[in-house]
Amino acid sequence: MNNSTMVTFSQSERKLFGYLAATLCGEEAKVPDQPLSDECWEEILGLAQAHVVLPLLYPLVEQGYPFPESFRLRLENESRRTVQQSYHLMFLTHYVVNALEEAGIPSAVLKGAAAAGDYPVPELRKSGDVDVLLMKPEQLGKAERLFLEMGFNSKPGENGNHHEVWRTSEGIDVELHVMMAEPFDSEKINSFLSNQMDQLRRRTQVVNVMGLDFPVLEKGDHAFQLLLHMLQHFLRAGFGLKLLCDWVALWNGAVPQTERERYLMWIRQTGLRGFSDMITSLCTEYLGLDRGRAEGILTGTFQGSAEVFMREILDAEEFGLHEKSRMVVLRGNSFMDYVREFHHQMRLGYPSASRILLLWPVLWVMAFVKFCRNNQKIRGISFLEVIQRTRERSRYTKELHLFKNFERDK
Repeated sequence: MNNSTMVTFSQSERKLFGYLAATLCGEEAKVPDQPLSDECWEEILGLAQAHVVLPLLYPLVEQGYPFPESFRLRLENESRRTVQQSYHLMFLTHYVVNALEEAGIPSAVLKGAAAAGDYPVPELRKSGDVDVLLMKPEQLGKAERLFLEMGFNSKPGENGNHHEVWRTSEGIDVELHVMMAEPFDSEKINSFLSNQMDQLRRRTQVVNVMGLDFPVLEKGDHAFQLLLHMLQHFLRAGFGLKLLCDWVALWNGAVPQTERERYLMWIRQTGLRGFSDMITSLCTEYLGLDRGRAEGILTGTFQGSAEVFMREILDAEEFGLHEKSRMVVLRGNSFMDYVREFHHQMRLGYPSASRILLLWPVLWVMAFVKFCRNNQKIRGISFLEVIQRTRERSRYTKELHLFKNFERDK
């Protein structure tokens, strides 16, 4: 994208950046020079709720920050619910990983407890499900049988190529992952990530979060998995501020130099230095990531506009759910970029049949018909609307150089 593109942020958006930076860094928030209007406070509240970061502001209440009474009450109520939910999910996560361990199935917690442990107040990091990575993907069948014995039910229509979704009797989703992320449109990257599972298994560690022990990936691997998670959502409908807050909390914490070097090795090997630099630059500029710590993982690959990408993330809100036409973003806007993405979606939709080369023409037609029908019936939008929105969102991805170094080196 042309870096001269004008991007502006509202007063409410800038204030929310400042409040999040203060809580993530454990600093005092700056009192506005002028009192904010009721309308501005409502905008801040709505924005924080849309990005699922409102509870993170609660430490400012304890500091005596002069929030309006109505704002403070809603913040306290939301924080109270989040804390209750956090403890409930923590105990469920502990129950699940312990059951897997006792059955001889090594696993690691992704996001959830693993991310919350980096925050100054772990209970305030909101989560809605449990994510577990099986360190030996070949044990998926054994884990499925265990979950059935535990009374979990497989959630129909939610299982993908890299994970399965199971639901507890209380209606909480537990995701069983066999890969670090959903397959990308690069088979070389997917093969590379799959081949790393054995090394990951040898590097898991146990951390204590909110009084409970959890198996998690080591810091360098955990950071790379978070980056993959952000990229996965970025290439679909997008993601919001919560994942950026996870990034700030992780790197502002204690990360050994060896783990920083391992993270740098990951992004160098996979050609994700540009995306990593972009995320780190946003967090440094807007959300309080310590500049000295950020310099330890910046590579100088990203030369684009931080404002443009922050605007994209703000507009996406929580995983892009507020805008029906937000579906995918491509590596570029050329004809081959569209062809590559369409073929990738076909393989995701028909993982078994797509292994047969002769079936590809039929599967392309089936995937296109399904795509158009679902958009029209479920989303109420046309194929052309999706293409137009995709073109708009894809115009700046070339600055990220996604997978380019990896594909050239390989």
